[in-house]
Amino acid sequence: MGYGRYAAAMVPDKSGNQGEVPTHHRYPTSSTIKNMGMSRITRHPQYYLHDGSVSIHVAGTVFRVHKYFLERESEYFRGEFEAAGPQEDGRSDQAAFRLDDVKISEFERLLWVFYNPQYLYDEQPVDHWITILDLATRWKFPSVRDLAVRQLQKLDMKPVERIIIYNKYNLDKSLLLPAYIRLCKQPSRSVEDGKRLGMPTVLKINEAREYAQRSAAEQGCHSPTSADAKDQELVEILKDVFGLSYLQARG
Repeated sequence: MGYGRYAAAMVPDKSGNQGEVPTHHRYPTSSTIKNMGMSRITRHPQYYLHDGSVSIHVAGTVFRVHKYFLERESEYFRGEFEAAGPQEDGRSDQAAFRLDDVKISEFERLLWVFYNPQYLYDEQPVDHWITILDLATRWKFPSVRDLAVRQLQKLDMKPVERIIIYNKYNLDKSLLLPAYIRLCKQPSRSVEDGKRLGMPTVLKINEAREYAQRSAAEQGCHSPTSADAKDQELVEILKDVFGLSYLQARG
């Protein structure tokens, strides 16, 4: 997918005008506009594009971006734009399409996917991609969701954190096999981690640990623990315990 091909150079407004900013400026800085009976609203300093085709209002800030990306990638936005009346179709700032369930910083991160080069993807931290995963799931951006998952797979996360996030967004559980293995090999877990994981996951991890310990004992290990089991053995045990038919375990 060609995300990042339309990355735009940041051109700050040099007019010093704090009122209405001419539309030929790519990125008005602190300009404000009147908007349909609402108090004065700020144009976003980076994502208010002179050639954008839809205005979107988020928490007092107007974004002007390319409607094409949102309609192409998101079933949610296709339906919402089609249903929007003339007072909120986004054709102008005065009729900006409203998003009431998202923060400015979160929407910035989603737009970042479309307006930044791909080589920057690997430089972003875990929380950046979790935000993108959340919005992509909520607003039905399947390709962006897949991208967020691929990036999270590259990043180091504590096993408990990865399990919680992947379960929250109903991701492929086979992706959690490395995290499950790490938990099985840990000598103990905190009560807090157990609460966060939830009883079903804790019971399955304990079951897998018992099987692994038994397997190590059968192979002649003295005072065996689950950590004595080989990774491939744990993989097969975990596949069975969690009912996984597909395996793509990576460290």
